[in-house]
Amino acid sequence: MADNDRIDKLEKQIDRLEAKQTELYEQLAEARLDQWKGRLEDLEVQIRLGAMDTNDRVEAVVQKGRDRWNDAKSQLTGAKATAADVVETVRNGVESALADIRKAVVDARKQATS
Repeated sequence: MADNDRIDKLEKQIDRLEAKQTELYEQLAEARLDQWKGRLEDLEVQIRLGAMDTNDRVEAVVQKGRDRWNDAKSQLTGAKATAADVVETVRNGVESALADIRKAVVDARKQATS
């Protein structure tokens, strides 16, 4: 096999691997979005069951999380930004929303017990 043939073969293999990597990043972003959605739905169930006395405040935080989720979802399904960027956006959004929700729940518990 000539050097040019080997180079062509390797370049094609690299292209296939890059395409597969992009596909895997997109699948990872979808999975994280699904996980985020599940957590938000769990919190909504807790709110409906009356687990927290300060529903208005927690609902606002959950809505903020849902808005961030919708933004990340539209970014993933929209113009197809770099898959790695979408994964990072989703991860940052999830972490931020969950931190806000945790704080709201802790504050709600403090208010309910005082």
